[in-house]
Amino acid sequence: MSELIFDELTGLMTPYHFYESAKRIKSWADRRGEALAIIAIRTPTISDDTFVEVSRTLNSELRGGDLLTRMSKQTFAILLLGDEKSADHLIFRLSNIIKPQLTYTRTYLDTKEELAAALERLGI
Repeated sequence: MSELIFDELTGLMTPYHFYESAKRIKSWADRRGEALAIIAIRTPTISDDTFVEVSRTLNSELRGGDLLTRMSKQTFAILLLGDEKSADHLIFRLSNIIKPQLTYTRTYLDTKEELAAALERLGI
């Protein structure tokens, strides 16, 4: 069962577990009128060791309710409790901490929108 929850290389949650966890957080946020943002992070071609280090750094910079997953070989996604301004602030922090240079895009998650639709807007 753990293969459905954790990525082998990074130890981050898998996309399947990310979607399941995101449903609960979205439901909670919708009930409370809280904003949610999604950040897509793409890495250049890097070694597995560097990729793991990047994933650890990303994870260490998140707050308790935020979710981080490895979506594909060189792509991460973060579901962030907060609006696009909060996402911009996190992107600014991450871009000053993490080397190599990563590509960040972000969007909000509308209350009536499915997570998959927002991820599609980000090209994931």
